[in-house]
Amino acid sequence: MRFSTTATPNALIVARLTAAVLLLDAAPSPSPTPSDPCGSISSLVDRPTVTTSPCTVRPGNVLLEDGWTNTITTGPGGGATTSYPQSFLRAGTANPHLEITFGLPSFDRSSVGGTPTAGWSDSSFGAKYELGYSSKAVWGVDAIVSLPTGARAFTAGNAQYSGDFNWTYTLDSTWSLAGTLGANELSSLSSGGVARSYFAWIPSIVLSASLPRSSSLFVEYAYYSQTATGASERSLIDGGFARDIGPNVQVDVEYGDLPTPVNAQTQHYVGAGAAIAF
Repeated sequence: MRFSTTATPNALIVARLTAAVLLLDAAPSPSPTPSDPCGSISSLVDRPTVTTSPCTVRPGNVLLEDGWTNTITTGPGGGATTSYPQSFLRAGTANPHLEITFGLPSFDRSSVGGTPTAGWSDSSFGAKYELGYSSKAVWGVDAIVSLPTGARAFTAGNAQYSGDFNWTYTLDSTWSLAGTLGANELSSLSSGGVARSYFAWIPSIVLSASLPRSSSLFVEYAYYSQTATGASERSLIDGGFARDIGPNVQVDVEYGDLPTPVNAQTQHYVGAGAAIAF
């Protein structure tokens, strides 16, 4: 039997397809795209830290964060200030990486200065955008405008503007870091009742540890480059415990200390709160 040395066109096609399949099989597989880590309520909640999560509320969803704090001011003219419900409403938009935010007024009671005072605080609105993520990190930005709608004793007196860069980084299955770098045009009332605006850098960093039963511990440090026009810098150290109760509710308790004296006064506080996703 004699065999032809010339392949037919169909044989050539089969040979080429076979070679292509073998090459594809031998080539390294592309790295899978990491899944977006912003899904659980623990990844979304901003309270009670200064540090803000870069994660955003998804389309069709709403997250309500509420809290209560009792702050003790020590030193000349010291006293106590309670604030509640500290409501912060966050709503998803058609863009899954964009949310809009509304800071509702809180009711404050204060005995600082020796005269009991009560009234509502200022309101605010803003937006947050998740810029990107990897298998270990998430990063984004937010902007907030606060309006001087509160009572005379509890208003900033002028509009305030804040712009933040937010990030989180997972160290391992237990530990994670997060931080915020904030650029802020803030306002405060002078002793004569005149509202004066000032600029402040507010960077913060928080270390969190995941615990069993969907719980976590955190400790945070925040730095305020200025606390009023011409006033000194200030530090905040706070820590607390948070626990998820099902997929849509988180509760927390916290303690904070502001050890740097301002006008010969220092402060510390206790607080508690909850976040509910709809």
